Amino acid sequence: MLFNEMLVTTTIKLLDANRVPALMGEPGIGKSSFVEDVARRTNTQCFTLPCNLLADKADLTGARLVLDEKTGIWSQKFFPHSVISQAINYAKNNPNEQPILFLDEINRTTSDVTSGTLTLVTLRRIGDEDLPKNLRIIVAGNDKGNVTALDDASVSRFAIINVAPDASTLIEVLGKSLHPYVKTVLEKHPETVFVKNTNEQVVADGQDDDDDDNATVSVFDLFNGTEEIRPFATPRTIDGVSQYLNVLSFEEVASLMATPSTTRDGRHVSYLQEVIEGLTGNTSFTTLLMGVISDELSKGSTGNNNAQRVVKPRIYSELKKAATTSVDAVNQVVATMTDNDASGCLVFAMYEREDNHVIIQALNARLDKLEQSHINDLIVLWSSGALHKKNCDTLMHLSDGVALKINTVIAAMGID
Repeated sequence: MLFNEMLVTTTIKLLDANRVPALMGEPGIGKSSFVEDVARRTNTQCFTLPCNLLADKADLTGARLVLDEKTGIWSQKFFPHSVISQAINYAKNNPNEQPILFLDEINRTTSDVTSGTLTLVTLRRIGDEDLPKNLRIIVAGNDKGNVTALDDASVSRFAIINVAPDASTLIEVLGKSLHPYVKTVLEKHPETVFVKNTNEQVVADGQDDDDDDNATVSVFDLFNGTEEIRPFATPRTIDGVSQYLNVLSFEEVASLMATPSTTRDGRHVSYLQEVIEGLTGNTSFTTLLMGVISDELSKGSTGNNNAQRVVKPRIYSELKKAATTSVDAVNQVVATMTDNDASGCLVFAMYEREDNHVIIQALNARLDKLEQSHINDLIVLWSSGALHKKNCDTLMHLSDGVALKINTVIAAMGID
């Protein structure tokens, strides 16, 4: 089943029927985000417990032997995991809600922990405390790889839902934060929302083994084993690529794209591609994304983020107000500015769809140079045609101040 509106409705109905949905699927496809969305849709809170982070059942139940100082008798007491305690307390304090306790990765941990979670689900009891009737449970796990097998009796306790990611849902969920390059790939090739490399390796091991308990393992050992770690494209890693591209400027993307690199398996790629492969692997998604980026760079386009990248300095409003009175008033405001403010104001004045010739002339006379970040923004905006033509002409016709340096840079780049 795809993560979509129908599955949201189905899950809520199963909870209403006092069933425990078990979302089974590949890692990184959005199971956790889906459960959080179900909680939002039902106007309540979700309490997530990653079971793969628990070492044994005691971490779940908090079972401890405690000495009664008065009687000298030892007795077993329970101190449930903090997430479970928070869920219980929230359910008790909000009886009109039906909060969700989400037990994630229930079969990607030790068999001892898996057994403890199954007991919690079946008996609705943790230690010596019953779960509130209004506290609902959803579990999730992986249906492949190195996982703890669930027997038939355990499986019968759940409503098993085999889930898969959906590109349109991911686009909707990420919304405006989704980088336009990534969005283009997902819209044209929705099947790439989940793509694995061939010969992928599952490196997480939740099983008990015969290793020496006293042995130490370094982080280097974990990432330098005999099996190659192969990233792949999932909603989680695709979101990571989107966030990475969002923090890069257009010129930074161009620079990384133009920098050659060689992968571990000897392929000659750009530095940018090698970084992206570290997130979504050497997959069809990555290949298609690199094609989109290459096309956009060849157009000299910055995508849809020009307006977002032009930051309006706080002092700019004061500068605009002064421009409605006199040139002297503008010069007085400019004289109080820091170099960074003046630099930023000049870029914004050239971008704004208004006649800013007085402001541009005053800022030009004030500045010897632009801040590097503002130079980068100006070049990108100029090359993509995002600047106001009349304001650009004003600067181009100035023969002193910072205009001399800017015009030299623009001419050297061959930008009309």
